[in-house]
Amino acid sequence: MIVIVIVYLMTINGLGVIVNAQIEVLKHKILTTGKINDSLKDKNGNKIWLLSGHWKSNLFNNTKFNDTNPGKFSAVIDMVMANGSTPHKHKISHFTLTNMSTQKNSTVYEGTLSLSMNLGPVFAIPVTIRNFQNETISISLEPLEGITSDQMNVVNHFDNKPISGTFTK
Repeated sequence: MIVIVIVYLMTINGLGVIVNAQIEVLKHKILTTGKINDSLKDKNGNKIWLLSGHWKSNLFNNTKFNDTNPGKFSAVIDMVMANGSTPHKHKISHFTLTNMSTQKNSTVYEGTLSLSMNLGPVFAIPVTIRNFQNETISISLEPLEGITSDQMNVVNHFDNKPISGTFTK
């Protein structure tokens, strides 16, 4: 009888270890979500373009990234001129994390991403994503030296300004 109880307890303990390991794995796969609500302004501060949409990522709840658990970031951005004309949509995908650091009150994620444009996607656009205390983010498409003209066109399309977003609460 004692042997049966010991085997039973070992089985329960083993299952607990497995369940805890699975919970750890799921924590790294959970995506944080948020909204994009921003505008691009002219030199006088007048809104020219309105940006809205949503984003999702595993960057902000995980610090252990590798080949089997890569950093992920994607978004859909709707753009429309302030007068309601020229509505269109951009999709951000294929994010690749290359560096992560902490600066003042933010965590900084550097990498590349793809962004859909009218003539098709543009790949390997340098990006810096900043997380400000899990309240707001900024997505900066970087005009780094050596980028292609297609990549620079994407950066210029967003007026070389960061795109702001908030976390879903």
